[in-house]
Amino acid sequence: MDRLQSMRVFAKVVELGSFARAAQQLEMSNAVVTRYVADLESHLGTRLLNRTTRSLSLTDAGESYLQRCQQILEDVDEAESLVTARSQSLSGTLRLVAPVMFGLHLLPEMLARFQKQYPDMVFDVLLSDRIVDIVEEGRDIGIVLSDLGLGSHLVARPLLSAEIILCASPGYLRQHPPLRNAQDLANHRCILLRLPNVAHEWTLSGPEGEVTVPIRPGLLCSNAELAHQAALADMGVAMLSSYLARPNVEAGRLTHILPQYQLPRRDVSVVYPSRKFLPTKVRAFIDFLLSEGENRRA
Repeated sequence: MDRLQSMRVFAKVVELGSFARAAQQLEMSNAVVTRYVADLESHLGTRLLNRTTRSLSLTDAGESYLQRCQQILEDVDEAESLVTARSQSLSGTLRLVAPVMFGLHLLPEMLARFQKQYPDMVFDVLLSDRIVDIVEEGRDIGIVLSDLGLGSHLVARPLLSAEIILCASPGYLRQHPPLRNAQDLANHRCILLRLPNVAHEWTLSGPEGEVTVPIRPGLLCSNAELAHQAALADMGVAMLSSYLARPNVEAGRLTHILPQYQLPRRDVSVVYPSRKFLPTKVRAFIDFLLSEGENRRA
C-alpha cells in the first residue's frame, strides 16, 4: 500500500464529502478510491469513516488521523516545493514588509544575494514600524518585531535575535553628567521609541540585578532609524540594535554607554499567511531568509 497516496485519497474524500467526487477530482475510479481508504483502515485497524447511502462522517479516530494527515501532506508538499525552487529559475514579484531599520541596514544585502541567484525576481518592499496585517496589505511575507504581536492567521518563524545597547554621541556626553550606573539615566534626556504598551521606563540587568529606571524623554518617535539619527545629532541616550549602532560606535560617532548592563533582546520573525499553497517563489525566499538568519547566528 502507498501510505502517502492513501492519506491523500482519504483527505480528499473527507474534503469533498463523497467517494465519487474524490474519484472524479483525483482522476481515479470509484473502486480504486474505495480500496485506498479500505486499505488504510485495515492497516490502522480502525474505522475512519462512517458511511451511509446518503452521507459520510468522520469517526473520532478519523478526526484525529485527518489532522495529522493534513499536516504530513503539507510538510511533504513544502519540502518538494523547496527542492523544486532550487532547480528552477524563479521569476515574478515578491511583496515584502519590514521594519524601517531592518529594511535600510540589513535587507538590501539579502535581496541582492537572492536576486543574484534568481535575476528575474522583482521585489516590492514596504518599510513600516507600525503593525501591518500582511494579508490586508497584500504582502507575501512580513519581517516583524516579534514582541509587537502576531495574528493567529499567520505562521511565524524566528529569524534574528538582536542585542540592544545604550548609545549616545560624544558631543552629548561632554555636555551632561557622567553615566556610571543605570539610575543616572533618570538625569538624562533619552530617545524613546513609541511602541504599543511601552511605558516611560527602561529595565536593565546589571551588577545589582534587574533595575527599572524612569525615563525623561527628549524625543518620542515611532521609527528606530530616527532614534539612531537623533542620537548622532546629540539629542540624548538611545536604545539601539547592535547591528545598527556598531559601525558608528567603532567609528567614534557614538559611544556604547553602561556596557555592564544588558537590555532585553528584540526578536525578529518572518511571518506569512499559511504554509498551505504558498507559491514556490515565496517558499524559496522564506527558506533563504531563514538560512541568512542562521548564518548571522553562527
